[in-house]
Amino acid sequence: MTTGRTRLRNTGRWAPWRDLRWAFIAIWLVFLGYPMASLVSADVSVTAKVIGFILLAAFAGVYLVTSVHVLSGPPGRSREGLIALVVLTAITAALTPTIHENALGTGPFLMAVAAFTFPLGWAVVVITALLAATLLIPTWASWGSDTNIAIIMTVVAFTMLGIRFLRSRETEREEAAEAQRALNERLAVVAERERLARDVHDILGHSLTVITVKSELAGKLLDRDPERARVELSDINTIARQSLSEVRATVGQMRTPDLPTTLAAVTTALRAAGIDAEVPESVPDGIPDVFTWVLREAVTNVVRHSGATRCEIELTPQSIMVRDNGSGMHDAAYGNGLDGLCERVESAGGQLTLESGTDGTTLRAEIEP
Repeated sequence: MTTGRTRLRNTGRWAPWRDLRWAFIAIWLVFLGYPMASLVSADVSVTAKVIGFILLAAFAGVYLVTSVHVLSGPPGRSREGLIALVVLTAITAALTPTIHENALGTGPFLMAVAAFTFPLGWAVVVITALLAATLLIPTWASWGSDTNIAIIMTVVAFTMLGIRFLRSRETEREEAAEAQRALNERLAVVAERERLARDVHDILGHSLTVITVKSELAGKLLDRDPERARVELSDINTIARQSLSEVRATVGQMRTPDLPTTLAAVTTALRAAGIDAEVPESVPDGIPDVFTWVLREAVTNVVRHSGATRCEIELTPQSIMVRDNGSGMHDAAYGNGLDGLCERVESAGGQLTLESGTDGTTLRAEIEP
């Protein structure tokens, strides 16, 4: 996006395949070796074995795609998870005529999809149903029971439920922390409004009182002492101008955040998010007010979207730079915040540059002296 002298450039938006968290989920595909070995030794025709290998390959492919686009992606992907679960279950059902109970070795993958995409209640129901199916179907179908599969599935089921509970608790803590931050921000706004009200009252209350007294005096002196009346009217004009200037300064302080305070706040936010923060020890003189807005928006994106472990902030009277080592900004990170920031920097006569790739994101604002 280019607006006047302001340039916002993204050199590599987030791509699911580049987020290597999926690899730690897909690595468990090695356990498909168990049903694969059963297929090799199965007493069926070559055609049946070929079809079985095709089904296992399809299962691996669907699970791999699900790992990349759903399991390692942002939360709230229940619809995609349900589709993946239905497809993987259908493939498992298609394998059962060939390898019987050994097809149930795909159960851990089905449990993983349910655990990481469904709401907690549904995850518990689906995982419990999958475990029950694994234990009961071999008996109902007279295939005989495989103790190893039963043990493995039981362990996996409890492990997945444990992970899901821990993830739910972590999500609740994050939501509570976010709610507390929002509450603190609202309380800060209320406190700032009260301070502004006090300042305006103190400024205008005294000034208007003086103006009222002097205007009454000037009215009485118009006929008796016109020269003295002109002096009083001149004083009224001076006091009114001073009051207007003080009110404007007070409102300006409310609208423009304080950079040292903001720097301390973002440092706390970064460290609370587990991000190592490298920040200036002091704020140089002559810093443009717009740099405060750049700092707030940049650090907000680092905390919410980057997945970074380190964030570096550099500050000079002419420039500010915020750099992280995250996986790049997702599409969700782009929106009104950066658009508004571009407008602010442009109106201040500066240039904003964003560079984002898999090795991190750098946001820089520069203003000519």
